[in-house]
Amino acid sequence: ACLAVRLYNDPAEARSFEGFVVHMHMAWLYLLHAEFTRDGIDFRHRDPQRPTRLWRIDGEVKTWELKLCVAQRWPHDDAVRQNLDFFIRLRNKFEHRHASADATLAVAVAGYAHAHLVNFEEELTQAFGANWSLATRLRFPVFIGTFTEEGDEALRRLQHSIPKELRTF
Repeated sequence: ACLAVRLYNDPAEARSFEGFVVHMHMAWLYLLHAEFTRDGIDFRHRDPQRPTRLWRIDGEVKTWELKLCVAQRWPHDDAVRQNLDFFIRLRNKFEHRHASADATLAVAVAGYAHAHLVNFEEELTQAFGANWSLATRLRFPVFIGTFTEEGDEALRRLQHSIPKELRTF
């Protein structure tokens, strides 16, 4: 999660938002796997034809992907699950179709990204305690709080340049 934040906050990194999305995806996956391990929940895929046999990929046991972990952790629809589902779908769009929309999309969904990190911090500290908080590892970013009229107009133009499929997503 710290790497995701570092990438997100680096204006010189060409694919910073994509890096944030991918690394937060992994951070959430590892966090939920750690919770399931602690709670004795078996999160390994089994062969439906032979339930005693585990599925393997390249010799390694296949474990639940993030979408399945999220459904297990939050069986009912709530704000955290909705945010995670959004970012899972967004990660899939980056991976398969829209890698070039990075900077523009980061502006459009900045609030969702902030909620994604806050939700992670909340889940992490609730599950494993305050000693695991990201608060001691991250700094408060220094940024421009408001923009000039020209800056606001540039942001609006930037948002309109997002491919239509991603704007409506």
